[in-house]
Amino acid sequence: MRMIALLLLALSLRAAEVQRIISTSPSITETLFAMGLGPRLVGVTVYCKFPPQVLSLPKIGTFLSPDVEAIVALHPDLVIVQRQPNHLGQELARVHVRYLEVESENLAAIFAGAREIGKATNSEASSEEFIRRSERQLADIQNITRTLHKPSVAFVVGHDPGSLQGLIAGAGKSYFSDLLNYAGAVNVFSDAATAYPSVSLEEIILRNPDAIIELSGDMTLWRAWPMLKAVKGGHVYAVPSDPFVVPGPRAADAVKLLVHLLHPEIQL
Repeated sequence: MRMIALLLLALSLRAAEVQRIISTSPSITETLFAMGLGPRLVGVTVYCKFPPQVLSLPKIGTFLSPDVEAIVALHPDLVIVQRQPNHLGQELARVHVRYLEVESENLAAIFAGAREIGKATNSEASSEEFIRRSERQLADIQNITRTLHKPSVAFVVGHDPGSLQGLIAGAGKSYFSDLLNYAGAVNVFSDAATAYPSVSLEEIILRNPDAIIELSGDMTLWRAWPMLKAVKGGHVYAVPSDPFVVPGPRAADAVKLLVHLLHPEIQL
């Protein structure tokens, strides 16, 4: 009985330890809310906009340049950090603030991060429920799209303003490629070695995709290249950055938007 009592005490102390959480990216913030941990959040970045409850929370700087002093001032029990080359983890360790580092490169990383968050906050059941719910939503869509003709798609996540220079694509290891897969499409850069490679206009012309998805919103630039199948067929699409730029719980919403564009005959 004494052993059981000690175990229950340890579990209760573990849960009590993490009651004040700070998120350092929109992806982490949305995942925390999807896991039911929103009420424990005491600080977020200025880019965290969803769900609406986050708008009133204290801000700790930007995604790329979080303010360590602002973080410390909020007395967090845990800071959840998205892996970036900004050495935030080292800075937090220096001031003795507990942190957990997760990744969001693709859906597999999002789900792995949710499990780590569940362990750190004594919320394993909530993390597994979030993962099951997300996988079920995506599988329901894929069951519809798996038998359809799969158009080849270039997912352009960025380029220089006003030109098609400095192109960056969402490649095979990226979140955007995951979305295309569930939407019943083939990523023309699925063979790229990195998740978000720099690509040239010449490469896109060579691969000649059936459709081009643009995150920048500027579709007019592509009209100068009518030899592209996507341009000739009128299949260059601008998509809203929200929910595409935040990997996580709204993945199914993003996939549905892609299905609407790539398979307009399908009603979801």
